Amino acid sequence: MHMMNNKVLAPIAMLAVLAALFYAYSKYPWGLVAPAALSYSSEQYGITFTYPDTYALQERELGNGERWHHAIVLVDKAWLANIPEGGEGPPALSVDIYQNDLDQLPIENWIRDTNASNFKLSIDGRLAEVQVAGSRALYYRWDGLYRGESYALAHKGNIVVFSATYNAKDDQIRKDFAQVLSSVSLY
Repeated sequence: MHMMNNKVLAPIAMLAVLAALFYAYSKYPWGLVAPAALSYSSEQYGITFTYPDTYALQERELGNGERWHHAIVLVDKAWLANIPEGGEGPPALSVDIYQNDLDQLPIENWIRDTNASNFKLSIDGRLAEVQVAGSRALYYRWDGLYRGESYALAHKGNIVVFSATYNAKDDQIRKDFAQVLSSVSLY
């Protein structure tokens, strides 16, 4: 009887191990270990998110005397050594926070009526309503030096735009962008 239990339990145990491995691989297709993540948090803008440690984070103020614009740019570290002096930057992930408390433009108007949104470079002229961190956002695609996709939402009197630029649909940066977006918290 004991011998028979081992013959039955061994295949069941093997199936359980295979199921666990399959689950881990489907969750993290690049291997069984999740990549290390870094965190960004800003009390001023009420935003947090995580991003892969393969990216370098840069922050800068890009506004003018009329309106402020805070940019958070994530560039794959592999690209940093190859950025030409005074040239166009590489594909990147970005979070742009634009002052909107003076104009109080609805998201759709801001997207359609300002050059900063890149909507004038839209591939199909469509906006799709989606959710980012539980907030209403509008999604659109555009094409310039690189292909791009953006999610814009209103938060704390500002317009917050999450964007990714890339060369091809299957670029890793698009997968990284999806991970960043899913980690966003607004407060």
